[in-house]
Formats: sequence, structure tokens, C-alpha cells
Amino acid sequence: MKPSLREMLADSHTATVAIAVLLLWSLDGAFRALWSPVFRAVSYLLTAAAIFDIPYFPPTLTMTDRGMLMTTLFYLYGAAISLSAAWLLSRWVYGIGPLRRLISYRSKLTGRQDV
Repeated sequence: MKPSLREMLADSHTATVAIAVLLLWSLDGAFRALWSPVFRAVSYLLTAAAIFDIPYFPPTLTMTDRGMLMTTLFYLYGAAISLSAAWLLSRWVYGIGPLRRLISYRSKLTGRQDV
């Protein structure tokens, strides 16, 4: 009897590598999404400290603000999709979460059983 796709993926390293790549993509997307807002907040705080006053902040969103908001939402969406894909793949193939699978795979890869 031929093994199913799930069994073939569980026996090979393909699913584990795909889970690791998807988790890295989600971390990258989250970092890129939060970089602009955090940079802007730090810049605002440093300006406030430098001038000993509250810097000017426009009351409405400018085109730059809208572009930053769209970029942030785009990267957060991509990070959420990558994270959910890693979770679904791990649950479908191994029946456990992605981090638990990567931890158990590490001990299998190094050949150590005391971890």
C-alpha cells in the first residue's frame, strides 16, 4: 500500500524545513511591520528630549503616514499568513505545534536524547 502524502512528509525532512522557513518569514514580516512605527516613535521621543518641548504633530494623517500604515498592515498580514501556514502544516503532518516540532527535531538531528 502506498503511503499518504502526510506520511511521506512526516518521514522526510521537507515538512520540518518548510515549518522553519515559514516561521522565519513570519518573524521577518513582524520585524519589518514594526520597524517604521517604532522608529517614528523613538524619533519623536528623541526630538522631544532635544528641544525640551512637545514636537509638532499634524492632527490628520499625511500621505507619508498613510503609506507607512499600509506598509505596516501589509507586512503584518504576511506575517500572520506565514505563521498560520506553519501552524497548519505542523498540526496536519505531526499533530503538534511548530515550535514543539522544531524542538523535538533538534534533538533528533543532533542525536542527543537528554534535551
